[in-house]
Amino acid sequence: MKTFGSIVFFFLLTSAKSQNIDPLSIGKVDHIYSKILKEKRTLFIYNPAENNNTKVQRYPVLYLLDGEEHFYATVGMIKQMSGFWGDMIVVGITNNDRNRDLTPATSYSKAGEYFMNFIEKELIPHIDSICPAAPYRIFSGHSLGGLTVINTLLNNTQLFHAYIAIDPSLWWENQKLVKEAKQVFVKKQFTNISLFIARANDMPLGMDTIAVLKDTTINTLLYRSVRQFVNNLKKVNTNGLRWNSKFYPQEVHETIPLNGEYDGLKFLFDYNQFKSNLLQIDPGKYFNAVNNVDGLFITHYKKVSKRLGYTVTPPKDLVNKLGYTCLSFKKWDKAEFFFKMNIENYPQDANVFDSMGDFYEAKGDKKNAIESFTKALTLGNDTETRKKLEQLKSKN
Repeated sequence: MKTFGSIVFFFLLTSAKSQNIDPLSIGKVDHIYSKILKEKRTLFIYNPAENNNTKVQRYPVLYLLDGEEHFYATVGMIKQMSGFWGDMIVVGITNNDRNRDLTPATSYSKAGEYFMNFIEKELIPHIDSICPAAPYRIFSGHSLGGLTVINTLLNNTQLFHAYIAIDPSLWWENQKLVKEAKQVFVKKQFTNISLFIARANDMPLGMDTIAVLKDTTINTLLYRSVRQFVNNLKKVNTNGLRWNSKFYPQEVHETIPLNGEYDGLKFLFDYNQFKSNLLQIDPGKYFNAVNNVDGLFITHYKKVSKRLGYTVTPPKDLVNKLGYTCLSFKKWDKAEFFFKMNIENYPQDANVFDSMGDFYEAKGDKKNAIESFTKALTLGNDTETRKKLEQLKSKN
């Protein structure tokens, strides 16, 4: 197996029987030469389309600053939670000169402006050309990266649809962006734009919030700056901006990125999951009360698609789970609806045909069950599927 250009982890097994260990790849390394920056930039890219056999499908794109620091954990998190907020492409932008790129332009340096021009005019078109990128884009950064995120929100608002600023370095240039933001939020429109701010407990030991806010030293400047920015958001009319912030009393500046990224994505996509507490708690009671779970599901994803601006394909695992739930309560037409939806959306996936085979077998339709299991085996050699097929064929 070729692994050139891939980021891989090797799980070393202490076994005397075999030393042939397959690498586990979570993404690829890509390079782009920037004419704007006059240098080569390295990217880490996770593209779910390489692992999901779907019909034509596009994914939101998360552009992640300090990619070498945050790419691995973020991709793992997204893969783990894709059944809830959907999968997405992740582009980790690694650093050449961090301080140069991640500080906004000033009268004495335009470096930050050049960096954002690179993202807008070279990086985004490049990703759109090599990945099935949806028009919905997210920009995330921590510390100086968070400063860049806030600067982009204020000055190039429509470049991204959602922004995650994790303990942003808003102390920069004597709180320049904190002061500017009060005017920008009042004058500018932020309709369909979302922002999440994660705040760490950057208070020096022995200080409480009252003492910190009275303090004027550099030791408390980071905490005071982020808090002031959030307080200003609470006081002004933000002209359609959908925003939230969270304070993490047990996290400091260096430890907040993981929790902040998770909660930021959870906030941005809190509408994405098909929710029903009753269905989760008591499926039997749910089906007695609701006859159109399939119709509700379709309506939900139409709303999600409208909000994101493109057609969203429901996650395979979620649809499969709903199919089996319906099957367990002998809601045959509903179960068939969900299993067939997965086949339509993921026609090259072995598991969706295996599930269809389970459905037909449960209904007593031996012929179609055999056809479904056989189809599954043409797409993937699964021991469990083969066992089910052989048992089915052996029955009279």
